[in-house]
Amino acid sequence: MFPCSRCGNCCKSIGKTIWGKAMALEDGSCKWLNTETNLCTIYNNRPTMCNVDECYEKFYITEMSRDDFYQLNKQVCHMLQK
Repeated sequence: MFPCSRCGNCCKSIGKTIWGKAMALEDGSCKWLNTETNLCTIYNNRPTMCNVDECYEKFYITEMSRDDFYQLNKQVCHMLQK
């Protein structure tokens, strides 16, 4: 399982992605983000792109190892936290 820090920065930037524009509010944050807790209000039913493990299984399993996919996601996560 991907080690999410629950900072909410990816959810606050969803409008900057090609996949997330339909989910974004005017400020670019996800419409399902609880800004007080930084948690997803639809977590158990979140879109595939918001679930690192499901996204890997569905789209990247034949392209790279799970460890490599996690590393890429960690890099983006750290960039968003800066």
